[in-house]
Amino acid sequence: MSAGHPTDADRERRSAPVVAAALDALHRADGAALGRLLRDDAAWLGPDGRADGAGAVAAAHRVAVAGREWADPQLKGAHAVLRWADADGGARGALVVEVRGEQLVLVCEAP
Repeated sequence: MSAGHPTDADRERRSAPVVAAALDALHRADGAALGRLLRDDAAWLGPDGRADGAGAVAAAHRVAVAGREWADPQLKGAHAVLRWADADGGARGALVVEVRGEQLVLVCEAP
């Protein structure tokens, strides 16, 4: 880590294990595991608006479904984009996440 304020590279190194755990949970369609990565005050922004706490955990269960293929994450600092496509070639989307500490603090669903 650099002296003073952390760089994007520092943040990316610290965020990578959390992003990897989220992607693993998504590959396994394990909404409970994804939900456990959310900090208690995490915000989930989805098609129905903002969800916090139990609502964010419910959104994690809704997104972590079988039949989605997840691409390798794109990381930049404490942020990552997790892209998915239905296995049948139909729908596509992405999750944009922010990591603080060892947890997800923000998840935004993008169509």
